[in-house]
Amino acid sequence: MTLRRFLLLILVSLASIGSQAEDKALGKKEQAKLEALQKEIKVLQISLQERSGERNSLSEELKHHELAVSAINQKISALDTQVAALDRELLRLAEQKKVLEAQRDAQQQHIAREIDAAYRLGRAEPLKLLLNQEDPDHLTRTLKYYRYFIEARSTRIETYRATMAELALVEDSIVDKQQALADRRTELDQEKLALGEKQEQRRAVIEALDQQLGSDQERLAEMTRERKELEAILARLEEAIQDLALPSSDPFPRLRGKLPWPLEGKILKGYGAMRAQNLAWKGWLISSAEGTPIRAVHNGRVVFSDYLRGHGLLLIIDHGDNYLSLYAHNQVLLKEIGEWVRSGDKIAQVGKSGGLEDSALYFEIRHNGQPQDPKNWLSRR
Repeated sequence: MTLRRFLLLILVSLASIGSQAEDKALGKKEQAKLEALQKEIKVLQISLQERSGERNSLSEELKHHELAVSAINQKISALDTQVAALDRELLRLAEQKKVLEAQRDAQQQHIAREIDAAYRLGRAEPLKLLLNQEDPDHLTRTLKYYRYFIEARSTRIETYRATMAELALVEDSIVDKQQALADRRTELDQEKLALGEKQEQRRAVIEALDQQLGSDQERLAEMTRERKELEAILARLEEAIQDLALPSSDPFPRLRGKLPWPLEGKILKGYGAMRAQNLAWKGWLISSAEGTPIRAVHNGRVVFSDYLRGHGLLLIIDHGDNYLSLYAHNQVLLKEIGEWVRSGDKIAQVGKSGGLEDSALYFEIRHNGQPQDPKNWLSRR
């Protein structure tokens, strides 16, 4: 390698290191900006609610119960994962035990045969060999064979002891794992009971809210306030994230009509369908079973991951070029603000937070602050 080429490689490496350090610093700066924005949005939410005189105790109680339900569901999901892992580990240990028991049985048979052979040879075998052998070469070979026989027997006995020790460890581990599994199952049952209680409390609050709203006119006013609150938060988000960098990927506009669906399900309410008098749906309400995974429709960064009154646990992804996708009424949020996601990544689970009676996902696509019909963006079925 010439000196010029060597120096060029060093310069390229230094430039790469500098670029990586700069990217890392920029990433931290953008993360801090998003976290500050999240705090600002919380203040904005409180301000909007107080100005409308709508921050009543029932709404706060509903939020409290729905967040509790989400936390319990996350615990249940984690416990289910632990139970499945313990089940797999017990199966592996059972197979290992079976192999070790087969090895032990084979080793016991070998040792038993060798003990029988040694008994037939007798304790004084070396002395007999010395007295009875006339050919020195034959005597030497016989003694070598005898030593080999003794050493092989010692090795087998040591191997047998090691097998027995390993088998004892595996059996102890099986007992420990079985106890851990029993503990996790008990904990899981307790969490499911707690979940049932919280869901009952949530239903009671929803009924109380329905009674409080009373007339259709009051319900319309409530839905209008909730939509205005969402629009105000989205406007602030869209303004703040315009200068945030996104990793290179297929530009969102090129994927018009090709985006994957966020989940399998039936469209309950389509874009533009009337929700109430003078209030239309700005996206799709898609029915699906509670707990169903929700996936990102395209690469991007999570810019909102929190509870919003009327929309429940809400996640918003910035896809660049002033495109956003919204996922509302979730049971659990799996991504936090600032996290990068790729198309198809699990980002949430279907729920009914925000006061829904049946589990569903509210999905919306926005461009330059305007809702878009998902039918024009998602792939046909």
